Amino acid sequence: MFHAGTANPRKKMMAVEMKSELMQQVQEGEIEEEDVPKESTIANWINSFSRGWKHAMALQAIEAAESNLNV
Repeated sequence: MFHAGTANPRKKMMAVEMKSELMQQVQEGEIEEEDVPKESTIANWINSFSRGWKHAMALQAIEAAESNLNV
């Protein structure tokens, strides 16, 4: 679910949508309800993932720019 928005920004999911998807998996017997985190926890995961992704992409851009300068 976290990578859906990475591949296609139009498919980004909000915490409430992820919680709903997880609850659907509970209904289908794929996971247990006690394994579904609170919406606030999911939101924190999304924010942490986003910060990490932006940081990684910034480092990659810097490395590419430095590489182009050295060519």
